[in-house]
Amino acid sequence: MLGGMFWALGNLTAVPIMNTIGIGMGMLVWGTTNCVAGWAAGRFGLFGINATIPTFPILNYFGLVMVIVGGFLFSQIRPNESQSSSERSPLMVAPDDDLADDLVGGADDSDVVVPRGGAVPTLLGAHRNQKRILAITVSLVAGVFYGVTFVPVIYIQDHPELYPLAPKTGLGLVFSHYMGIFCTASAFMIGYVIVSRNNPFASSRLIGPSLTAGSMWGIAQSSWFVANDNLSQAVSFPIISMVPGVIAALWSVFYFRDISGLRNLRLLSIAVAITLLGAICVGVSK
Repeated sequence: MLGGMFWALGNLTAVPIMNTIGIGMGMLVWGTTNCVAGWAAGRFGLFGINATIPTFPILNYFGLVMVIVGGFLFSQIRPNESQSSSERSPLMVAPDDDLADDLVGGADDSDVVVPRGGAVPTLLGAHRNQKRILAITVSLVAGVFYGVTFVPVIYIQDHPELYPLAPKTGLGLVFSHYMGIFCTASAFMIGYVIVSRNNPFASSRLIGPSLTAGSMWGIAQSSWFVANDNLSQAVSFPIISMVPGVIAALWSVFYFRDISGLRNLRLLSIAVAITLLGAICVGVSK
């Protein structure tokens, strides 16, 4: 459950990060620290877990450096300030908008109201560079939480003398991991309801996609447990933590279009190539 709590704390920052720097760049930046934190914990045996030494350490180090370089290049990409209304829905709508019927909860006079067809403002559009730096910093911190999410699980597996009744495989600990996520997210949800005075804001349009995305994530995260058992963190983290960011970057280019321009696309292409090269080297190093 402790590992699930770490994951949930990192995930709470996802929406503010994506609203500021986009889904592609956000995932790629936090994926970098996720990769480094997870790799370091497995490679050097941090936090009491057993260290795992790859068959080809030099190749493993080289791949990690490539992944870090790719992450740095991703941080240099400057996403577009806004998207068109067909690609993005406002977080809050005017009362006369027909979307208002789809909202659970209401908005008082102090809430920000966005007309149909307008892009959602981020902190009134002021100090965009400062917000970008803050979003990148928060992304790095979120990546650390993601990177240590498996440490409690692996610690239990590495110390059977302390936990004689614990499952021997990672899949046996998936339920407790997910319960940690559920309890942490529920605690923050309860806090949000209290702060909003029982007037939470949520769109009914998010329910179906959220359930679908959560199911897909649950399958993928369970597969990560299996990968850790068979490859070790030192190999699985650089591959699994960075490849989803590359896929998200492609969504940002071809669908959300928050990454465009010759400079950004050139940087993105180079960063993706370097990251994939690093992931391949890490995988071969096993």
